[in-house]
Amino acid sequence: MSLKQYQAFLQTVEHRSVSAAAAAMGVSQSALTQALGALEKQFGFRLLVRNRGGVRLTQEGRRVYAAVQQVVAADAALQSTIREVRESGSSTIRIATFKSVAVSWLPAMMKAFQAAHPEAQFRLFDGAYAEVDEYVRSGTVDFGFVSLPDALACEMFPVKEDRLLAVLPQGHPLASAPAVPVAQFGREPVVSLVDSTNRDALRVLDAAGVTPDIRFKTADDYALISMVESGLGICITHELVLQSDHHNVVVRELDPPARRTIAIAIPDLKAAKPLVQTFIRFVQTWTRESDVRLPDA
Repeated sequence: MSLKQYQAFLQTVEHRSVSAAAAAMGVSQSALTQALGALEKQFGFRLLVRNRGGVRLTQEGRRVYAAVQQVVAADAALQSTIREVRESGSSTIRIATFKSVAVSWLPAMMKAFQAAHPEAQFRLFDGAYAEVDEYVRSGTVDFGFVSLPDALACEMFPVKEDRLLAVLPQGHPLASAPAVPVAQFGREPVVSLVDSTNRDALRVLDAAGVTPDIRFKTADDYALISMVESGLGICITHELVLQSDHHNVVVRELDPPARRTIAIAIPDLKAAKPLVQTFIRFVQTWTRESDVRLPDA
């Protein structure tokens, strides 16, 4: 019995058709039929019956179906673990990050780092703050970019302060003001990121005692700004997001000003691969020397 035979069995049941299962697996119909026949011969009983409605499980096939699923799933998990072990001992740097860092920082960082370390390979795991925390906590990545404060039990290395800014549609009454009072977000419709990503803005609003009138929510930073551009409301977002954005909106400081601190979170820097340690030092230097600011904020 082989894994290919198990997969042929599961695909045929899922598609209820030998021809469709063969196409999904990229093999000929005769090859798949032979694999199913060999599996039934080794099991000692029929697994499938063909009729006008397609292919269905026999009573015996139903009894073994879940067990075969478990075998195939276990092999997939094993292959994933093997890849992770290979990467952990190689030149692959695994990074968890939220979107603004992935878009605005990492492409330039990785390119510059590879110029000096051509052996370096990168694998990015992007997500909301909670997802980044879980990637770091589980050991899926070597380190992650987080926004402080963060409850992760690991070493934290602050790398950059990032302003929180107000974003208004063109023609807004406060478009000509030098700053937007935080209290304004309790007076008119607000567009917001989902709560798992909106921690920084909520912190600013809570500190000011403002309950925002949130009308729209999204998990995507750039969809957020697009909604503001369309006049659906105003929002608070990060300067790092706005640096790579080209929507026709007005960006202003908040009153009082607010910031987040972006940091590197790593379980144990000294225990990390040498190339990871080198890259983290590079990130600290790169972010210290990078000082891109919005001209109209």
